[in-house]
Amino acid sequence: MDFDFSPEQYMFQESVRTFLAERFDGAKVWALDERERRSDQLWQGLCDLGILSMLVPEAYGGLGLSLVDLALPMEEFGRALAPPSVAETITATDLLVQYATEEQKARLLPQIAQGELTVSTALLETQTDFSPESMSLTAIASGNGWSVSGTKILAPHAEQADLILVALRFGDSGSLGLAAIEPSRRGLSFRAHTNLDVVNQYYEVTFDDTPLVRDDIVGGEPIPDSVWRLFDVGGLISASQMSGISAKMLDASIAYARQRNQFGRPIGSFQAIKHRCADMTVSVDASRSAAYYAAWALSDRSWGAPRAVSIAKSYCGDTARYVCNESIQIHGGVGFTWELGLHYYLRRAKTLEYLYGDASYHRERVLAMSLAQLDAEGVD
Repeated sequence: MDFDFSPEQYMFQESVRTFLAERFDGAKVWALDERERRSDQLWQGLCDLGILSMLVPEAYGGLGLSLVDLALPMEEFGRALAPPSVAETITATDLLVQYATEEQKARLLPQIAQGELTVSTALLETQTDFSPESMSLTAIASGNGWSVSGTKILAPHAEQADLILVALRFGDSGSLGLAAIEPSRRGLSFRAHTNLDVVNQYYEVTFDDTPLVRDDIVGGEPIPDSVWRLFDVGGLISASQMSGISAKMLDASIAYARQRNQFGRPIGSFQAIKHRCADMTVSVDASRSAAYYAAWALSDRSWGAPRAVSIAKSYCGDTARYVCNESIQIHGGVGFTWELGLHYYLRRAKTLEYLYGDASYHRERVLAMSLAQLDAEGVD
């Protein structure tokens, strides 16, 4: 059985890499201002490539592909430090395809496929851990709808998005669900975080008696599984991007080790540098494998998909941090400069590491799921 990607999938990956290298090379990000990083030209180019329509079913103007088909393109987003607006919109697309009502799908999915709608997500809260179960922001019944007061944090590009998917609890039952809210909604305000990832913006989103109606709720009613699906798909896409960051930093290290001479020979000929590069290569390959398997498991709705995502999210985060640090060390003093920009990859990796759960949370989740499985099987 062939477990490799198809030639067409590899060709599409190369197209995405070429496009991003020509228009949004991560090594040049430091020279771009905010307007250039969010340029309509970049967004439209990715739309023309078909990135935004990949998960949209054909009935709504999309390509009807799966998360497996997205695994390689999302790596390229990590390699290029592409803006999170596309990745977050893709994450939301999967959620809408899986859980939205037919009316919501007919209204939103064609806009996404045509590049006319950007979506942000808002899950994290200041007084909770990463788990959706710990979320406490509640929509209180008010008249024929609900009202929301409270705060979400680390919402990517939320103020510039056309729509925000917000994880909430609803009414006295406290059922988890998702609401799709436009940033212009009454009572919404935004405060830009001081970001570690200095080339992108994340926001604190404050709700002050913000009104909701039933049509705002994805699926028409609170669906707890929808929040967990958003959490897992977001974690998968973050893991894929961290895998791409690791691969980019490994390539940069090998290229530098070949051309940097010391004592009359390339530093890559020294055993200490060879060992570092070999260890990084093994880690990068393993992180790719973890992300690819998680993409298949989620796409196939395998019973082990949440565990596969947690394994990928934790391992890819560890690998990205390790490879970025090693790469900076191999480059020596120049590796710490703003002009070379290696630290931008480390900054993005650290930010992605904490979106949708950090490594400690996901390891604990894997352990809890494994113990629960053993208990269900009657194993002492």
